[in-house]
Amino acid sequence: MKKSLVALSIAALSTAAAAQSNVTIYGTADVSAQGTNATTHVGASTGTTGGAFNLKANDSSLGFKGTEDLGNGLKALFQAESYVNLTGGQQGVATNNGNFFGYMKDSYVGLNNKYGTVLGGYLSTPYRASVNSFDVFPGDRSDSVIENVIGKQRFGYGNGTGATGYVQADSTVRATALAYAMPTLYGVDGSIAYTGSNNNGTNNQTVNQVGSTTQTTLGLQNAFTFNLGWTGYGVNVKGAFSQAKVNATLQDGNLQTTTPFNGYTSYLVGAQYTGMPGLKVAALYNRNSLGTNSEGNLGAQKGSNNQVYVGASYRFGNNEPRASYISSSDTSGIGGIGQDGGTQWNLGWGYYLSKRTQVYGMVTQYKNNANGVWAPMQTGTNILPTGGQTTTTYGAGLRQAF
Repeated sequence: MKKSLVALSIAALSTAAAAQSNVTIYGTADVSAQGTNATTHVGASTGTTGGAFNLKANDSSLGFKGTEDLGNGLKALFQAESYVNLTGGQQGVATNNGNFFGYMKDSYVGLNNKYGTVLGGYLSTPYRASVNSFDVFPGDRSDSVIENVIGKQRFGYGNGTGATGYVQADSTVRATALAYAMPTLYGVDGSIAYTGSNNNGTNNQTVNQVGSTTQTTLGLQNAFTFNLGWTGYGVNVKGAFSQAKVNATLQDGNLQTTTPFNGYTSYLVGAQYTGMPGLKVAALYNRNSLGTNSEGNLGAQKGSNNQVYVGASYRFGNNEPRASYISSSDTSGIGGIGQDGGTQWNLGWGYYLSKRTQVYGMVTQYKNNANGVWAPMQTGTNILPTGGQTTTTYGAGLRQAF
């Protein structure tokens, strides 16, 4: 009898512990073999810039997440996730540095109840989360994904075709932030996040020397971002906004200019349809604006570009064809910048070997306008982006989620 009571007590304690804490190990292993070719069009002539072959680890990751029931409807939660290096390199590129873990992905601690969820940590901003929700290609690091272009504004330094230097601002980011997500009510959901003025340890003021071969991404500071959406009848409509301080000064040796930037704003509206089993159709419009301070050589100006994305995927049986198109307009509003936009199209086909494992093939191409310096598929290659360049990537891979 006593032994039975002891056994029952141990079982009860084990059950209670399991109910209070739940930790899950999850991740993705995704490696693709890809070839990349770049051709630059100079007037009526055409020249090959270069070619490359890579094994890429794309968005391969390893994470831990868990919840604990604190009672009265309150739960504690956490997540810790990192990119993992399956090819010997960083940022999904094959090299020989041998580091297994790379950059941080979404990692946080928080509380949840019926009034919503509060998180603190290194997070995808609500703007970034909104952008990626429209993507018809899986993953967040492959050459075909939406965030390679949407939310970014990039313009070159130099003399058009042949120059590879650029400055880029980007709202599609993760950041150290405090965030709140409202509970879904009548199909309406939304979230808001704020980052401090010294985000992620960066200085409040940065000065960068740029030239025809220098490539600089402006660090976003003191960012405020939110999204709001509605889902019903197989339709999701969503809007998102991001506004960040950009306290950076660029000194351009070629043009002999000094340009202080003071802010970067992005907003989008979009819709997607998933009402038919296996089908996803998405479209969005995005606008980015980058401001300059009056004390710079360019004066107080605001450069803006418009971006459009359309995509579709349809799963039937084990097959899932995918296609998307992105257009990024030329920058308007800042003197001396023009014809710096471009277009990208992506085609892919996934074949599911199981619920979690698929093999896939893809072809993607980006075409720069005359002064464009976009290069969404050139990570880890020796190919530099130039005006008038067309870059084509093709390959196949294996992706497994666990």
